[in-house]
Amino acid sequence: TLFPYTTLFRSLINLSLAINYALGGYNVWGYHAFNLVVHILAGLTLLGIVRRTLLQPALRARFGGAANELALATAVLWTVHPLQTESVTYMIQRAESLMGLFYLLTLYCFIRATESQRVRLWYGLCIVACALGMASKEVMVSAPVMVMLYDRAFLSESFREAWRQRRPLYLGLSATWILQGVVMASGSIFANASINAHNIGVT
Repeated sequence: TLFPYTTLFRSLINLSLAINYALGGYNVWGYHAFNLVVHILAGLTLLGIVRRTLLQPALRARFGGAANELALATAVLWTVHPLQTESVTYMIQRAESLMGLFYLLTLYCFIRATESQRVRLWYGLCIVACALGMASKEVMVSAPVMVMLYDRAFLSESFREAWRQRRPLYLGLSATWILQGVVMASGSIFANASINAHNIGVT
């Protein structure tokens, strides 16, 4: 049969589905459990992003005293909102939820890098998270831009300053666009091969 289009360009999603199948076949429990774990991790990451953002110098005076409470309320509301039901119950929706987790992790690791003495470690984790997101779903392409926008909004006086201070990070994040291009190109090759095989009756 033809390879599902929904996972054609998403190698990390294919890997996660393969692992689920190897562990439990078509038993849906394992697929739902994986989706639930991803969703909870995304909620926790969102909590960390909101809390640390409210503690940034630009917002600390107004929201710093209630940063923990506001971050918790935001994360809980997002996690249990009925619109998020699909991310757990709809198996292939993990393409969206897994990409979302890595999107949030990219931003979270960037924020931690600006606050930590272990800058290289957090830069590395930021780039890895971005790369994994690129292998999850195509819309991750906006993540490097979002990091720079966050940098400009809360940390730097200008885009030029942001680039000057964190050039290695932005070069690394930009390199993940190449990864996504490779993934999409290889997916197109596989799709053409599958279609040709289907047309001649191989599958």
